[in-house]
Amino acid sequence: MDSQPSLKAIVEQVSQAGSDLPAEGALQPEARIHLQNLVKQLVFALETPFDTLNRLVYSVRIRGVSGRPLAADCVCKPFQHAVIRIAVNLRLFEYLLEAGPDGTTSDELSRKTGVDPNLMSTFDFVGPVFQKMPEFLAKDKYRYPSAYHGPLQATYDTEMSGYDYIMEPRWTDTLTDCNLFMKGRREGAASWLEFYPFADHILAEADTKPDAVTVVDVGGGLGHGLTELKEKFPEMKGRLILQDLPKTIEHAGSGEGIFEPMAHDFFTPQPVQGPKAYLIRQVLHDWPDKECKVILQHLAAGMRKGYSKLLVNEIIIPEVGASDFIIACDLVMMGLGGGMERTKSHWSSLLESAGLRIEKVWTLNEGTESVMEAVLI
Repeated sequence: MDSQPSLKAIVEQVSQAGSDLPAEGALQPEARIHLQNLVKQLVFALETPFDTLNRLVYSVRIRGVSGRPLAADCVCKPFQHAVIRIAVNLRLFEYLLEAGPDGTTSDELSRKTGVDPNLMSTFDFVGPVFQKMPEFLAKDKYRYPSAYHGPLQATYDTEMSGYDYIMEPRWTDTLTDCNLFMKGRREGAASWLEFYPFADHILAEADTKPDAVTVVDVGGGLGHGLTELKEKFPEMKGRLILQDLPKTIEHAGSGEGIFEPMAHDFFTPQPVQGPKAYLIRQVLHDWPDKECKVILQHLAAGMRKGYSKLLVNEIIIPEVGASDFIIACDLVMMGLGGGMERTKSHWSSLLESAGLRIEKVWTLNEGTESVMEAVLI
């Protein structure tokens, strides 16, 4: 097992990170997260065992309305405390008690409390899944959930995958909120095009015939990725094709001359053969290895050996020292669909199982999004 870095080494890393900060302008999210993680390491390295005990056990005490500690003198972490305090302030527990065993909805709670429906619906879909998770894992003997058998299915009594289930009409507003969250998460973050040499590795080698396909964006949503690509490389030749499920493609529009929208289920054979690149971004972490292998096998079958490349844009978990954010993402993926974030070795073995080999990995900062360039074995 690797030994922990010394206090001096951590201080030197913090100093180096500080010297790399821009003199002016906003700090990039990746640099900010890197510096935060270093500072956390420094705080932990400075702690004595007594300090650690105080931080973990006595950090927060929930007190009753009279100011006296509750009967059990409950202690919890700040995040839990914040959520409970919000619920108390909004009288959510009282409304839930009034609703009885039949429960209530986020819309009804929003009406009673005056809280923005978008904020309330955040807890409406994901919250119950996480409440169910400990019970589900215990009953299932702590086996890793699958796409069709997990906390979500147990919570909502469905045999559908989480990503099919959220397409149900009752979750339309929640799905909209999720899409807005993903869009907001990307705003201000470094684009994969800022650290992957697309011009040298794709454009320079791509067929320039009018009917040649340069990039197929698999599961590409509404086409924002291809639009960004065309804006950055307006001189790019060849066709750009956006693929997603029919309901999503309906909302993607005509592509406005930038890309060609195409309805396609990536669990079925790939209809576009021999492009220069298949691009798949933030999709595979939604699914367990079994389903990922099927997706990757269909892509591999469409690749032309010695020419085509697969670009996988995902988070790569560091072998040690994963950030709180990545850990949270990993748990969310597991709960909603049996998916997961993966280490480099895990990604490598997964791609190899589908007949693909990682040629090189580009990462802006460890623990952030990476681009894996893969070819046929």
